[in-house]
Amino acid sequence: MSEETTYTTTDSGAPAGSDEHSLTVGPAGPIVLHDHYLIEQMAQFNRERIPERQPHAKGSGAFGTFETTSDMSQYTCASLFQPGATTEMVARFSTVAGERGSPDTWRDPRGFALKFYTDEGVYDMVGNNTPVFFIKDPLKFQHFIRSQKRRADNNLRDHDMQWDF
Repeated sequence: MSEETTYTTTDSGAPAGSDEHSLTVGPAGPIVLHDHYLIEQMAQFNRERIPERQPHAKGSGAFGTFETTSDMSQYTCASLFQPGATTEMVARFSTVAGERGSPDTWRDPRGFALKFYTDEGVYDMVGNNTPVFFIKDPLKFQHFIRSQKRRADNNLRDHDMQWDF
């Protein structure tokens, strides 16, 4: 009896180089845009429509004005961070894994997004309250999010999926 080799394939059926690591310049270098499999995976993840669970779906926001009160010119030349500059902006705060019916009091990472409307264009800043972001490779992000979702067949969380990730 022969052993059958299994491997991950692209959407066109060709074997994928790796389902664990993105293509980089050197072992710790930047991720390259010509990593076809990464781009394919991110496009599929971005086009998924599962109404019950999208990351950061539950949140609130406010419009306001950002004013730079200290001299930041030694760190940046961006006009919005120069002394006395005021910039229109919007801030949004959200739960990360909140789903339909989940209370805001659950312990869950929280996210934020800031959008500054500057004279140089729109400047976006996003983050969450996780002290160390544990995923360096963007290829693993969609796998992580899927591991946190409920199963379609029984609507329960699957701890095996979480530990397998």
